Amino acid sequence: MDRLLKIVMIGMVLWCQLSKVNAQSRRLNVTGNVVDAKTKQPLPNVVVIVQGSERVASTNQNGYFKIKSQDKGKLQLGFSLIGYQSKSMDLVLTNDILLNVGLSMLSLALEEVQIVSKRNKIGSSNTIDKTAIKHVQATSLGDVLQLLPGQLATSFNMADAQQINLRQTSTNSDAARANALGTAVVLDGVPLSNNANLQTNVTILNSSPGSLAPFSSVAGRGNDLRQIPADQIESVEVITGVPSARYGDLTAGAVLVNTRAGVFKPQLTTRINPLMVQQAVGFGFKLGRNMGVITMDNDIVHAYDDPRNTLSQYTRVGTQITWSKPFLKQNSLFTTTRLGLYSTLDNQKQDPDDLRYQRKIYSKDQSLRLSTNIKLNAGLSWLSTLSADFGLNYTKQDSYFQELVTRDLFPVSDALLPGRYTARYGESEYLSAVTTSGRPLSIYNRVEGVFFNVANQQGFSNRLIGGWEYRFDGNNGAGRQFSPSRPPRQNYAVGDRPRTFKSIPALQQLSYYLEDLFTTQIGANELQISAGLRYDLTQASGLFTGKFGNQLLPRVNLAFQTFDALRLKAGYGVAAKSPTLSFLYPGNRYIDVVNFNYYAQNPAERLVVMTTYVFNTDNEQLKPFRSEKMELGFDYNKNGFTGYVTAYQETVKGAFGTNREVTVLMVDKLKAASFPVGQPPVLSDTPQETVPFYGGYDISVNNRRIENKGVEFQLVTPKLKSLTTRLIFNGAWIKSVAYDEGAAVDYQKAIFSSTVAERVPIYETGFGNQGNRFNTSLRFETHFPQLKFLLSGLVQTVWVNTNRSLNLNQLPIGYVSKDGTTTMLSPQQAAEEQYKDLRRALSNTLAATDNAPPLWYFSIKLTKEFKNNSGLSFYVDNVLADRGRYLNTVSNSYVRRNPNLFFGAEFSIHL
Repeated sequence: MDRLLKIVMIGMVLWCQLSKVNAQSRRLNVTGNVVDAKTKQPLPNVVVIVQGSERVASTNQNGYFKIKSQDKGKLQLGFSLIGYQSKSMDLVLTNDILLNVGLSMLSLALEEVQIVSKRNKIGSSNTIDKTAIKHVQATSLGDVLQLLPGQLATSFNMADAQQINLRQTSTNSDAARANALGTAVVLDGVPLSNNANLQTNVTILNSSPGSLAPFSSVAGRGNDLRQIPADQIESVEVITGVPSARYGDLTAGAVLVNTRAGVFKPQLTTRINPLMVQQAVGFGFKLGRNMGVITMDNDIVHAYDDPRNTLSQYTRVGTQITWSKPFLKQNSLFTTTRLGLYSTLDNQKQDPDDLRYQRKIYSKDQSLRLSTNIKLNAGLSWLSTLSADFGLNYTKQDSYFQELVTRDLFPVSDALLPGRYTARYGESEYLSAVTTSGRPLSIYNRVEGVFFNVANQQGFSNRLIGGWEYRFDGNNGAGRQFSPSRPPRQNYAVGDRPRTFKSIPALQQLSYYLEDLFTTQIGANELQISAGLRYDLTQASGLFTGKFGNQLLPRVNLAFQTFDALRLKAGYGVAAKSPTLSFLYPGNRYIDVVNFNYYAQNPAERLVVMTTYVFNTDNEQLKPFRSEKMELGFDYNKNGFTGYVTAYQETVKGAFGTNREVTVLMVDKLKAASFPVGQPPVLSDTPQETVPFYGGYDISVNNRRIENKGVEFQLVTPKLKSLTTRLIFNGAWIKSVAYDEGAAVDYQKAIFSSTVAERVPIYETGFGNQGNRFNTSLRFETHFPQLKFLLSGLVQTVWVNTNRSLNLNQLPIGYVSKDGTTTMLSPQQAAEEQYKDLRRALSNTLAATDNAPPLWYFSIKLTKEFKNNSGLSFYVDNVLADRGRYLNTVSNSYVRRNPNLFFGAEFSIHL
């Protein structure tokens, strides 16, 4: 580490010397006036960004801006204002310059309107702007992301949590959860953390290890995208390739969301479809002279899972207030502060006709989000800008699950420590009610500087950024609570106890990063290289050490403009995702076995004795899981045709999962020495016998491996003037393999058998799945500017969609005997006849491949704009009402892959 720090310091000294040469030349000023392109009226509060240095300016009431201390050479400026089409300008500075810039109001009256994601200059990332978001009539961030090439479009659905999987197709649940967990969602510069979410359940052994809770929860997974309203989003950038070194705690990619901040007239939007009603209101206004700008966005959604079932509902209510203001002379300091209040409710009301189970389920989240961004335009030769981000997210989470438990008369224990206890008999029928209350708190802080931002007229430029991050994730909730005498449904001697979250340690992360963006000319061609290094400390115990591991993560992206039309791209990078509290601290697991059971008619004569075994499943040995990503491709731009092709390969090692452990317990069976009248039996000092018992419990592991590779592509045509139509063709081929790299005892034979097995096999699992998918999307945009009318259609085809289990070895690698001893076998021994009973039975179904036929999906969307940019939109999904029904040869059942024909409408008013 000391050597690394010395190298960094030497590099900074060298850059200081280089910057002195640049500082000797006179620094230039860029000034300008920004007006409405149609009315020529000045536009105040326009944000002007110097790309690369990230310096920011803002226009005054007269539309005037000034950016001081710029180097000679190439310069790219970006102009943005809510309600207006963003604009970019490429300049070559030789002297002070005065610009006159016109911005066009966002409207269907514009000649050029695109509803497709736009490719960025370096790396693999796509930007979705407000026009596209508005036209797809998105309700949440999850709806917006359907515009990404390779993602599958589907109809409205708020019945379940919305997750995003980037560059990965369906294999198994562990892989899907790891991809969603490894996809960072960054809201206005502050990551939304799900690390402290503990809304989990103790899995009944009849279910698979790691099964989801009966209530709605994304603990141990990615953020629920339903909770981010689409109306307040100004733009979304999705990084699917190698991310910048400034982004951490991720593996699959990042979704960068920018919400609106600025002055705009009140907007009222109503959306309605058979499953939902939504109302959104937003406006922005100036607070008098030099007091800044206030922006408010309010949103309410009420949705049903099924129009025929009003008992299952989802409700979202939220408001966000944003205050932005420039400070100091020449507006050299900018600050934006956002306060968000949100509440969501997943509610399954009790059916009055459900007398058998009496189930009632809900999950309620109430969140407070506070974030502040501060940016200082330093304008120094060695420091261009200095910025800081601060974020706080506090959520009140309450989940509830109620059901009627009916079972034989059974013993129950509430012992918290291991030992033998006199227990009691529980009720044969009772109403079990479990409440899980979490209070996750996430704190984020980042400080970043842009150093040595130099450029010249020959096309050379260089920018070095460096920064550090701090993340805190804790949960002080009451935890999982219920009456010990009326526990949730369990079986196979599994005990259950209430548990508080207050004693769980918080997770703290500290990170440092450096990144250099280098641009030069090779002949007439431009070469860009972005190279960065990130150092993550998980559960930081010092400035350079972490209790759960240290991660050194190199990343590099390259772009080379070979011809006017072709830009070659390549990237390589390593990223890491920290373990969540739900994986680190699952808590104690209990096994309660009966030693003596005498149920007399006289309650005074009854006696039940139980032994409680306690297993601490907390796993502080978990390390962050890592992904290594490589990609190669090209972007194309010629005569109005734009597109790209990118091939990629990604390997994820050490992803989190849940395995079922098997333990052998030697249980004393006690006997009664006498049965006194009116008193419990008197037990003998010596047990009648000691018998083995196979117990099971779930633990968190770090041994899932995921391999993704594929090709994604997109082609956008220029507008065909005779048809006023543009075509967009994109898609992806993806192959994903996900499997378990560990070894596991055959828990089904051990736990579920009616007799105690003499020995239970251990297999080198390698268990997993392989999925292949090839899908394309053909969109058309028919735009009539004079009529302010836009019609778009989608033809989506899933040409190939296969899934199969990976080959499993029949031979065991060892076995556990009923006396608790473990014996390992060589491959030669495992093949011997004496171990034939330990071989794994592989059915034809397990080895079969599910090969679904092609699936077609058609949708149509139209938007008509009226005066003052008010508008009416309408859409129809699955126009042909094709459910995509086919026979799954693995499960031998029919599957419907498309939703029903679906439609909806949106009406917006701009006051």
